[in-house]
Amino acid sequence: MRIQRLIQFAMLLMASSIALSASALAQDAGVTNDSASRAQAVAAAEEEKAKHLKPQEPPRGERKFDHIEKGIIDRLFNSNGPSLKFGGLPTGGGFSLGPQYTRQDLLADHLTWNTYFVGSTRKWYGGESSLDLHDLANGHLELRTDGGYQNAASVWYFGEGPNSSKSNKTDFDREFTTTHFSALGHFFDQKLAVGYTLGGLLVHVGPGDLSGTPTTQQLFTEADTPGLTEQSNFITGTTTIQLDLSRAGFSNPEGLQLEADDSQFFDRSGHQANFHLLETQATYYLPLTNGIRTLVFRVRNETAFPEDHQVVPFYLQPTLGGPDDLRGYDRYRFYANGNSAATAEYRWSISQTLEMAIFGDGGNVYERPGLIGFRDLRGDGGIGFRIKNKQASVMRFDVGFSPEGVRVWFVFNDIFGKFSRIF
Repeated sequence: MRIQRLIQFAMLLMASSIALSASALAQDAGVTNDSASRAQAVAAAEEEKAKHLKPQEPPRGERKFDHIEKGIIDRLFNSNGPSLKFGGLPTGGGFSLGPQYTRQDLLADHLTWNTYFVGSTRKWYGGESSLDLHDLANGHLELRTDGGYQNAASVWYFGEGPNSSKSNKTDFDREFTTTHFSALGHFFDQKLAVGYTLGGLLVHVGPGDLSGTPTTQQLFTEADTPGLTEQSNFITGTTTIQLDLSRAGFSNPEGLQLEADDSQFFDRSGHQANFHLLETQATYYLPLTNGIRTLVFRVRNETAFPEDHQVVPFYLQPTLGGPDDLRGYDRYRFYANGNSAATAEYRWSISQTLEMAIFGDGGNVYERPGLIGFRDLRGDGGIGFRIKNKQASVMRFDVGFSPEGVRVWFVFNDIFGKFSRIF
């Protein structure tokens, strides 16, 4: 009897245990289901919220400048079809403007054709037509040909050397007719470029037409100004090396850029004017405060080396003064067979398309390579504004101050750009 009761008691305990376990499992399942339901609800709410989110917009001022860049700057300077050409003449000719036609989509975007003709407020005019085959051989080769004409009706000349007097200011008319065929190779992920340009140059020099200014022929002679009365025609050859170690930044590049051009001039007119011109340039961009501010330094040298018993015509001599070097002096203020120049700018960006700058320039000219040094230095300082596109200045306004006065420049190029030839 007692054994039977023990068995009943044990069976009752087992039934109770099974009931409690089942209840616990049911509660756990309920908790799990509740957690899953809550997670699904949170995910659904986040998905619904994401549908109504908008991308963060830049400040109003930056949006305006972006609109200017896309609606005006890109249409003027990156057009594909008829447009207006600003600039295109050597600096010193006044504001220049004219029609332009560009096609950048020929031969599956490998060929760019550009033709323009411009005239200026000082009655300078000129034009050029070019064909540029680029991105060939997987981006390693570029071929270009161009032909052009320039008539600079009133180029200033003060005499040769560092001691030329401002009171001897004269002007002359300079006509260049040019043609070029060039090949440029790109290597090491576009960091290194090496090329050669073969060209022809026809020259004519005459009296200038600036009212109230004596012509160069009235104050100077062939003896002190070689090439004044006997102009030469040339075959030219230029070797180019460019090394770009910079990278893109907020508004300016970051790092070092190097360039060297060595141009040979072969006189085909028998006037003893064979020489070569070596041009070197180094530019360094140092970003500050995440690229919002930038320090830029550039040093440049141009030296002409005449062959034995030969001369460098004055209209092809390196010059110093103007918007690209000494901005506090007249354009073409100093002529000589060589010059050195250094420039420093402190830039701060208002946006990616507009910045201001404080600058200082220094430089000198010399008669022969052995006189390279720091004698006869000239200097200036000033302020400027730049409108930029793709980290290059397309328009700039500079005011330079020097012992010779104040100069105001409004030009369509980058002062720290690559070498640009007038021949």
